[in-house]
Amino acid sequence: MHIERLDFENSPYLGVYGIATDRVAFIREGLAEKKLDVLREVLNVPLIETSIMKSRIIGIFAAGNSNALIVPYYIWDGELEHIESQLRELNVDMVVEPFLSKLTAFGNLILVNDRAALISAKFTRDEAKRLEDVLGVEVERGIIGEHHAVGSTGVVTNRGGLVHPEATDEELEWLEDLFKVEFYVGTANQGVPFVGSCMLANSNGVVVGSLTTGPEIVKIEEALGFLG
Repeated sequence: MHIERLDFENSPYLGVYGIATDRVAFIREGLAEKKLDVLREVLNVPLIETSIMKSRIIGIFAAGNSNALIVPYYIWDGELEHIESQLRELNVDMVVEPFLSKLTAFGNLILVNDRAALISAKFTRDEAKRLEDVLGVEVERGIIGEHHAVGSTGVVTNRGGLVHPEATDEELEWLEDLFKVEFYVGTANQGVPFVGSCMLANSNGVVVGSLTTGPEIVKIEEALGFLG
């Protein structure tokens, strides 16, 4: 099973509440064990349940790939210690970087896989260089379909990418060249164009919001490399 519908306490916006990488997934606290089991089965990675700045919307605040997790500088010490201790227990060598910036909604503003990252043009060039060093990948600043929130307008794994329907052909070509995967445009949750907010995906599978339609699921499967 590489795709499944799910909701988090009646919310179909799964990407708001978590982050998936190819090594581990970070999920908001308080979900029922049945839902955690679905995430473990589909994403096929261990889960770390946590809050960030005492909030459950960790998918808005954090972004990451197999090398590093970027979190706001103002993350609570106890939360940082919890995440790092869980990574040690799982024997996952991943940097957790409290990143000092005027911006804190990193999940909304960073689109990243294990090859590259696209970050909002609102980040400074100095911040882009620092993010490049931490994430260990090439970083470019830009927008998708005139939207600065590139993290919520798209989802990218090491197998494929899906972005907002307003992305232009030139932007799709640019994204494919940057991330080294094919990109498609599409929606989730019955027409929501901010697909990054609607799902959790890695190279093993994708968990989509419960409102996602059959035709949307087919497009998502194709975009993220699960068909054929």
